[in-house]
Amino acid sequence: MKLKNQTDIKNNSNQQNLQKNRLNFFLLVIFNGVVIVLILILLSKPSVQSSLSELLGLRDEIRQNVPQKIDYSQLEKVKVNRVVDGDTIILEDSRRVRYLNIDTPESAHPNKPVQCFGKEAFTINRDLVEGKEVWLKFDKEKEDRYNRLLAFVFLPGKNTNDISQSVNAYLVEMGFARVNIIKPNDTYSTEFAKLEREARKNNRGVWRACPKPFEE
Repeated sequence: MKLKNQTDIKNNSNQQNLQKNRLNFFLLVIFNGVVIVLILILLSKPSVQSSLSELLGLRDEIRQNVPQKIDYSQLEKVKVNRVVDGDTIILEDSRRVRYLNIDTPESAHPNKPVQCFGKEAFTINRDLVEGKEVWLKFDKEKEDRYNRLLAFVFLPGKNTNDISQSVNAYLVEMGFARVNIIKPNDTYSTEFAKLEREARKNNRGVWRACPKPFEE
């Protein structure tokens, strides 16, 4: 009888342990499920996705791989008749276009002498766009007080959603121009400032060739 009681006690203890283990397992499954749901909710938030991409160094890669929709309401396809100087062109329909966000050394101003690196800026601009069809991309203000179009210029095949692929950006990046932001057209001021810093740092163009850039 005593042996039987001991056996019953042992069996009851085993059953209790089994039930306790099952309960612990069930609670663990519920806990893990709640954690996974919370993680998924957090990851669905754009702010968290952006922070995670930046932390992992994937932001630029993600931007490159995600197709970007082109807003053609801000674009116009035109043909360049001739180049006036490093930052001004005349279109086939006689409209004049002033490049946004940049300023090149003077080379054709009626009341100012030709500045250092002005001819080089004119030549590179002419070689890039004269006689070609290009895309004009506008910012907040489309014309200035002189009735000139204010635009970023893109050669055929360039991505108009990427401002660094514009002729404007190229001229700054290679040292043919400096940044000149006139509000309200300041959407890409940060990008252009970075390009000028790189050009200065690497002594490109006017920053290497001219003792006093844009002053003589």
